[in-house]
Amino acid sequence: MPVTSTAPVALLAPAPERPIADQRPNADERGPGPVVTEVFEVLLERALADADLPPVTLAELRGRIPVPAVDVEAAVAHLVARADVRGVATGLELTDSGRERARTAVRRHRLVERMLADLVGLEWWKVHHEAARFDGVISADVEAKLIEQLGDPGTCPHGNPIPGSHNQPRHPDAVLLADAPVGPVHVVRITETLEGDDEALQLLQNCGFLPGRDAEIKDRRDGWVEVAGTVHDAAFPHHLASHTYVAPR
Repeated sequence: MPVTSTAPVALLAPAPERPIADQRPNADERGPGPVVTEVFEVLLERALADADLPPVTLAELRGRIPVPAVDVEAAVAHLVARADVRGVATGLELTDSGRERARTAVRRHRLVERMLADLVGLEWWKVHHEAARFDGVISADVEAKLIEQLGDPGTCPHGNPIPGSHNQPRHPDAVLLADAPVGPVHVVRITETLEGDDEALQLLQNCGFLPGRDAEIKDRRDGWVEVAGTVHDAAFPHHLASHTYVAPR
């Protein structure tokens, strides 16, 4: 005799799956987008600087982030509204909660840069822009796997420190290339400003003047810095030299 049930049909049927859209994380869970991440990078760089530097101004953010000024202003307004950034007398700074969010966003962005360079083999000068496509979509689980697979790298491919890494190198004697004396140097890092300049990155790559490599400053002439990279010699304009850090060797 077949088994019957008096339970309503709706209780016996499998629960309907949530629509795909409902399974996606909300905006806060996804994290920041590319422009917000770049604002975080500049503000965190200033917050962690060894020197006693003034707060970042909105004008400085507009000049350093290679997107329309209106996009930078919108990103800052979003961060202020979320209490991640506050205005002070001379500029902008991260709040305590903002610093933690900044560390997470910057760490994930730089880990993706490492993945693209070290595992995928993407050209060095392309990784910053490509990594921006991943901003806001890297979860904590993926972040942990990237740290494991990459061996907890200390810096991104541009030499900038990855927050939270146990392998961050220290270069207390690093100075801007624009201020360094003539002689042998070790290339330490380039700033976030230069990461958005494809022409400058290609010049650095083509001559072999890359973070982690040894090189030499040969001369200074009319505002240009003449260097010997690991591939060939080159002359760098002031803009490039003022956003590249080297250490004497």
